[in-house]
Amino acid sequence: MDGKLFERQLSHGSENEAPATFDEALNPQPPQQADVVQQVQMPDQLISQVPPELNVYPCEKSTPGGKEMAAAYEISKQLVRERLARENPEDLAILDGIKDTDIICVRGTYDHIHLVLEAIHIPFAHVNPGAILCMDLKPDQTVYVNCPSSFPPEVAHKLAKFVEGGGLLITTDWALKHVIEVGFPNTVKYSGTATRDEVVSVEIVDKEDDTLKGFLDQEKDAAPVWWLESSSYPIEVLDKRRVKVLVRSDDLKKRYKHDPVIVRFEWGKGTVYHMISHFYLQRSETRTKKQSASASSYASAQMVSEETVSKFKEYEAYTPGLSYGMVQSAATSSEFVSRCVVKQKKKATSFGK
Repeated sequence: MDGKLFERQLSHGSENEAPATFDEALNPQPPQQADVVQQVQMPDQLISQVPPELNVYPCEKSTPGGKEMAAAYEISKQLVRERLARENPEDLAILDGIKDTDIICVRGTYDHIHLVLEAIHIPFAHVNPGAILCMDLKPDQTVYVNCPSSFPPEVAHKLAKFVEGGGLLITTDWALKHVIEVGFPNTVKYSGTATRDEVVSVEIVDKEDDTLKGFLDQEKDAAPVWWLESSSYPIEVLDKRRVKVLVRSDDLKKRYKHDPVIVRFEWGKGTVYHMISHFYLQRSETRTKKQSASASSYASAQMVSEETVSKFKEYEAYTPGLSYGMVQSAATSSEFVSRCVVKQKKKATSFGK
């Protein structure tokens, strides 16, 4: 086994979540019963028969990045819900009506999208990649694929058919090579040069995609930044007509020759979003004085209610390290996840699905 590959696999992500062995990185094991907070069962109507080796993993009571980032995601729920309700109460009603049959979260090696979904109280089915082969995916569903160190090619091809039929697929980081390149060839690919562990400034390119609204409504002196975990995969766009760059970074361009942070492309009747690095951030690095300020100052800047600002202050009382920058990172990613789910349900309804 290539020693450099082994080192890279184990370094991608924070130290407290690094697998102990290469086998563990490739074949993550479900947590012990003591760590299970809830058993999310695969909905019966989605599958025919699942062999034991493709069994569903339970959700984990894990908090990579420590209590500060866990608190940031937990409190961001309140802010996101208030923003949605203020903008369009119908969207919040759609979000509240989501069932675990609507969202499939595919287990990966390093990212933890399920923790974002848990924090903002969106139900979902949590499965390992092989289980997808036994599922009857529907065009009104959303599938999230966590950053994987490997992925079955046949599952990538099935996900491509799912999207072609109208489904929404959202993937992160190494899924670029293991899922997108395999199932959606000639759209985007891994540039070939992995990143360091660093933070880059980002710019919103497509201001018409409403899933990005959380990134747009930020103060000018606290523009959002993006944490690139060690060995994240820069995105090279191959089909510039089909692929839309939604968020870009000059820092990425200077260091790795390619600037996309989040991209979107249509595939048949459906849509794919892919982003570099992870949804669930294990930490947040501040670049401005504003981002070092208190978490409650972020809530105030978002023009939310006094009740919500008070809840932020309560969290600050028992999580002293909770900062503006941490909550900003958690809230923007949580809002993106929420808006993607709502957008997919509205799309399906408009087509009578």
